[in-house]
Amino acid sequence: MPHIFFKEKLGFLSIDYKDQLNRYFSEPGRKFMPHQLAVMLGLRYSDAISILNVLGTNKLSENQLLIYHICDPEIPAGAIPYGDGFPSLPWHCPLCEKDVENPDELSYDLLAKVLQAVTFE
Repeated sequence: MPHIFFKEKLGFLSIDYKDQLNRYFSEPGRKFMPHQLAVMLGLRYSDAISILNVLGTNKLSENQLLIYHICDPEIPAGAIPYGDGFPSLPWHCPLCEKDVENPDELSYDLLAKVLQAVTFE
């Protein structure tokens, strides 16, 4: 099982946070969004993003940028690999079948899928 030691990037994690993370990330295939992780652990949203970024950078999770369109802001209209940047415009929305040219019509979130069990130390 891979161990994560990134004190310079995850130095804010207490022993309690690490114990909780070890439970959450013990099963491959689990999916997390930053807001879910922040609420479960009582962390800031930015700290949850940092955790998911470290996992993705080290190939321990598969991270996707979820794309939302104003036609239905609750349902992702698409997804691209996280780190590839934002979608090129015009972008075709599969929900409403319109071509989006205004970037203000789109919003984004992160989804991470755990690829293998991880231990935070």
